[in-house]
Amino acid sequence: MVRTVLCLLIGVLFVFFVSRSAYSEDSIPLVERLGLRSGSNSNLCRIPVRSPLGNSSPFYSQSTQCTEPTGEYSLARFNFALKREPFNLQAVRDMPSLVNQGGSSLLQASNNISLFHEALTAGVQMVYRDPFVTSNSATPLTNRMGARIVLKGTAAHMKYQAEYGYAGQETGNTPFATPKDQVGGKLVWELNLPLVTPKIEFSRFTSNVDGDLTRARTIANQQKFSLNWTIPNWPSLALSYGRQQTDIFTRPEGPLADAIASESVMANLSYQHAVGTGNWFSYYKTSKSDFWENGTEEEIGSTMSGTLHLLEPVDLTPKWGFTRRANSGGTLNNDRFFANLGSTFRITPTLTLKPGVEFARDVNRFDALRTDTLSAKLGYSYLASDDSLRVSILGQYILNQNSNTSVNPQTYDVSLLIKKDMHDFLNLAHRQQTLSLKIAHNQQVNALSPQAQPVTSAMLLVSIIP
Repeated sequence: MVRTVLCLLIGVLFVFFVSRSAYSEDSIPLVERLGLRSGSNSNLCRIPVRSPLGNSSPFYSQSTQCTEPTGEYSLARFNFALKREPFNLQAVRDMPSLVNQGGSSLLQASNNISLFHEALTAGVQMVYRDPFVTSNSATPLTNRMGARIVLKGTAAHMKYQAEYGYAGQETGNTPFATPKDQVGGKLVWELNLPLVTPKIEFSRFTSNVDGDLTRARTIANQQKFSLNWTIPNWPSLALSYGRQQTDIFTRPEGPLADAIASESVMANLSYQHAVGTGNWFSYYKTSKSDFWENGTEEEIGSTMSGTLHLLEPVDLTPKWGFTRRANSGGTLNNDRFFANLGSTFRITPTLTLKPGVEFARDVNRFDALRTDTLSAKLGYSYLASDDSLRVSILGQYILNQNSNTSVNPQTYDVSLLIKKDMHDFLNLAHRQQTLSLKIAHNQQVNALSPQAQPVTSAMLLVSIIP
C-alpha cells in the first residue's frame, strides 16, 4: 500500500510540473486538458490576443460570438457510487454462512482523464468494502481497500495498457481486475491487423499484501503471447503460449519454500451459426518444481461445448471433455472424463424450467481406483413481470460409485426460495424492502447407514437497505 501511495504522489507532482509548460496541438494548456482548472464565463468567452507591447503573457479580448461556456474544460471530479449488496439466500446452507452472502456495502470512486486524446488516457479506481459483520480480530483498514491506476491508449493499429493495482484480503469481488489479497501490475500490447491480432502480456503479482506472518507469500511472474484470427463467416481461432514462474515463501520475510516454473500452450476454436454456437478448447501444460522429487508434471485437456437453439423456447447446452495428469516420476497418473447436458425451457415470459444431467468418471491408474458420479438436476424459476415476486425451486440427485468399496452414497437435495418485494406493504423510503423465505431439505443415504436422518432447515429474512 505504501508503494501505491508513493506512485500516486509522484504522478500528481509529475502532472503539476509538466502542466505548467505543456501545450496540446491546439495550444490548450495541459492543465486545462487534465480538467484541473475550472472555467468561468469570462475566461471561456475571451480570445487570447498578444499584447502590442511585446509581452509574452497574453491578455484577453471579449468575443461577441461566445454566449455561454461549452463545458469542455470543466473541473474534473471523481465519480462516487455506493453499492449495497443484497442478501442471496440461494447459496446459504446454514446461518453462519449468511454473513458471507450479502449485506456489505462497497464504496467506489473512479475518474478517467484524457491526457493526449486517444493516444493516452489515465484512469484511477478506488474501492472500500464495509462488511456486514466484522470479525472480533482487529484487521488493518487496508484489508478492505483497493486501488488501481491505469494508463491506456490507441495509436494507429496498436492498443496498449499499463496498470498497477492493490486489493486487500477482504475486498471481495471488485469492479477492477486486481484479485483480492494481491498487489502488482501488468503490461498489455496488441496490434490490430486485417485478419490476425497478436497480443503480448507481462504481469507480476504478489499475494499476502498485509504481511500476515501466519500465511505464505506467493510471487507470480507471467508472460503470455497470443494470436487471434478472425475471418468473416469463418470460425475464430485463438492460439496462445504462456510461461509463469511462481515463488512460494513460508511467510512474507521467510525462506523460499517452493519455486514452480510452468509452460502452457492453448488453442480455442469458436463457431457461431443461426442454430447455435460451438466452442472447442484444448491445452497442454508442464510444471517443474525445484523442490519436487517426482520430476516434471504434465497435464493435457480438451473440452467441447455449445448452445443449440432447436426450437424458439428451448435451448440445449451440451459439454464433454477429458483431462489427464501425470508426472515423470510415476507417482501420478489421473484421468477425468465428463459429459453434461443442460437445457432451458422458457414456457412463458415469466416461467422457466432448467433440467440437466451430468456424468463424470475419475480414474487413478496409480492406485487402480475408479470413481463415477452421476447427478440429475431440475430447476424451476418464476419472476413476475414487475420484479415484485421471485420463486425458484432446485432439486438434484447425486449418486457416487467407487470401485474399491461397496459404499455408494446417494444425495437428495431440494430447496425452495421465495423473495417478495415489500414496497407496497411497508411504504418506506428505502431502495430495497424484501422478504425472503428459504426451505432446504438434504438427505444422504448409503449402504452402511440406510436410515440416515434427513436435514431440513428454514430461514426467513427481512432485508431493508437504504
